[in-house]
Amino acid sequence: MNRAAVRAVVSTATPRTDATTSIGPVPATSAATSTPAQVLAAVTTSDTGLTSTEAARRRHLLGPNAVRTHRARLLAVLARQLRSPLLLLLGVAAVVSFFVGERSDAVVIGIILLVSVGLGAVNEFRAERAADALHERIRHGATV
Repeated sequence: MNRAAVRAVVSTATPRTDATTSIGPVPATSAATSTPAQVLAAVTTSDTGLTSTEAARRRHLLGPNAVRTHRARLLAVLARQLRSPLLLLLGVAAVVSFFVGERSDAVVIGIILLVSVGLGAVNEFRAERAADALHERIRHGATV
C-alpha cells in the first residue's frame, strides 16, 4: 500500500467503538511514522477496506463524511462589527461628548457610529452569503 492510500485511509476511517476504545481518527503525525499495517490496524480495517455493514455502522455512529459548512448569520456579523476597538472608541467619545455638554458632537459621532456599523455589517453579511453560495457549488470528492 502506498503512502497516498495510507493517508486516504487515515483521513476517512475511524476506529471501532466498544467499551474500551473511543471514536476518532489516527493523528497524521503517528500515521506518518507507522507502517501501513499498523495504520490499518489502528483504524480497524484492512487493505481491502470496510465491509458495507461496518461502513453503515460507522456512518450511523459518526454521521456522514462531509465538510461542515458555515452559514452566514446577521446577528453574528453584527456582533463582530461591534467588537471593533475603533467603534468602541467612537462610542466612548460619543458618550463623553454627551455628558460634557457637546450634544451636537455626540449626535454626529453617534450617527457616524451607526452608519459605520450598519454598512460594515451589511457588506460583511453579503460577502459571507456570497462565500456560502460559492461553497455550495463546490463538489468534494476523493478517490481512495
